[in-house]
Amino acid sequence: MSNHSRILMTSVILCCLVIGGCSEFKKVEREIINTRSFQELSEENLESIRESSPFLKVHMKSGEIYVLGEWWAEPDGESVCGAGVHLSAARDTLKEGEFHIGIGQVAVFETNSLKTSSSVKAIAVFTGITAAVTTACIINPKACFGSCPTFYIQGMDRLRPRAEGFSASIAPSLEASDIDDLDFSALPGEDFGIEMRNEALETHVVRHVDLLAVPRNRASRALADAEGIFWEAEYLQAPVSARGSEGDCLELLAYRDSRERFSKADSSYLGSKEIIELEFRDLPEENAALMISCRQTLLSTYLLYQAYAYMGSEAGAWFARIARGEINQSEDSIHELLGGIQILIEDSKGGWKTAGRISEYGPLAVDTHLIHLDEFGSRSQKVRLKMTRGNWRIDRVALASLSKRIEPVRIHPHLVIRGKNPDRNSRELLLDSQRVLTTLPGNTYYLRYKIPSEEVVYDLFVESRGYYLEWIRKEWVEEENPQYLAQMFLSPERALRRLAPQYKKVEDKMEYHFWRSRYVKQ
Repeated sequence: MSNHSRILMTSVILCCLVIGGCSEFKKVEREIINTRSFQELSEENLESIRESSPFLKVHMKSGEIYVLGEWWAEPDGESVCGAGVHLSAARDTLKEGEFHIGIGQVAVFETNSLKTSSSVKAIAVFTGITAAVTTACIINPKACFGSCPTFYIQGMDRLRPRAEGFSASIAPSLEASDIDDLDFSALPGEDFGIEMRNEALETHVVRHVDLLAVPRNRASRALADAEGIFWEAEYLQAPVSARGSEGDCLELLAYRDSRERFSKADSSYLGSKEIIELEFRDLPEENAALMISCRQTLLSTYLLYQAYAYMGSEAGAWFARIARGEINQSEDSIHELLGGIQILIEDSKGGWKTAGRISEYGPLAVDTHLIHLDEFGSRSQKVRLKMTRGNWRIDRVALASLSKRIEPVRIHPHLVIRGKNPDRNSRELLLDSQRVLTTLPGNTYYLRYKIPSEEVVYDLFVESRGYYLEWIRKEWVEEENPQYLAQMFLSPERALRRLAPQYKKVEDKMEYHFWRSRYVKQ
């Protein structure tokens, strides 16, 4: 995942609008529709949807907006037509009548019903949704499963994903690529399969999903750094000691075994920090690096969803401004206050110097990160990990000795299966950089890749590119509060203090409810 996780950056992005001046906040009463994907709806069902939710809000890149009553998408997917009203950026009425709107000029669509056109679905925010949510999600709405496409290795564990894609890309303007370590090796000539799912109330817009096969010697390991450069690690050394606030935690960090070291958030301030002290015995003379396998807790997910809740009925307008690139992230933000994992090394004078930082987010899958320790040398045997309490789950930490850079082999899927049948159209979309594959809740795709036949071992990584849009839940809209939303930006430290007691009430059950609230198409 480059850049999600489910990142707190999103709450900041959403809050920045307060400074730039936002549209009038008002409570909008909407009828909530329990619906499935359009493809499964009969004409009778569609007519019912039009009667109960006939509008489509079209937020333009210019800041203007169309509110259409009777609307439809043209078959070529290039435009939307309908009757309604055209409003200026200041929300003055410009014209009433029939309109023909080019998709290319649209920032985001807003509706609470799923429509037929894939071109509309690809940039539509569904507001006020109630759609087959699980009991776990109803009990704890801030723990509803989410966070972009999930990837599984076919034939292996289907309960926990091996990777999650482009977690930070919460709007079309934030589309990005993401490289994730699958922690799996393949043999020459193997036909390898990945299962890609949409398990949340989200729209996923996928540009491509390629496999990166990295050749290595049998006695080594391939690792990727933050720049997307691949390295061959000759050996990995576990620390000889590891201590956190709870005391000795070496057993949890020595191996990648799904036994994660994590702490609880501070009860009075969600930005409170903690340190893990690591010590190593045998130090590489050069090219040392620290390998960390980790994922986030659900603290940032909670805050992200809380920001969406405060947006309330104005969610579509906020997302449109994100898509238009009107918002800049403040240096003093919740994102910065929570931060990532800071790696510190001891210098020759006994002080501590930052060697690097892990700032890639996501609560779903453990990913492996590589931090170069260029000044590690023989002057110190100690490393510190500094992070926000209750914000990270760490599975493994090791010291690596890097021997050389290695080039991956990029592999496109040779087969895409949806259901039980090959889906030629979906494969063509994933191979065409000018088009996208749009997936909806419950969609699953099986992607097959042919591993090169050269007689070496390949470590596998998945590279995905795209963006996703959250569906705003009915339970969130009921908490609309522009003042608290403003606080998350204007006074982020105060917000983290105010929200601490609320989060602590649900913290212990967040993981339990989160994993039990995955959307499964009935």
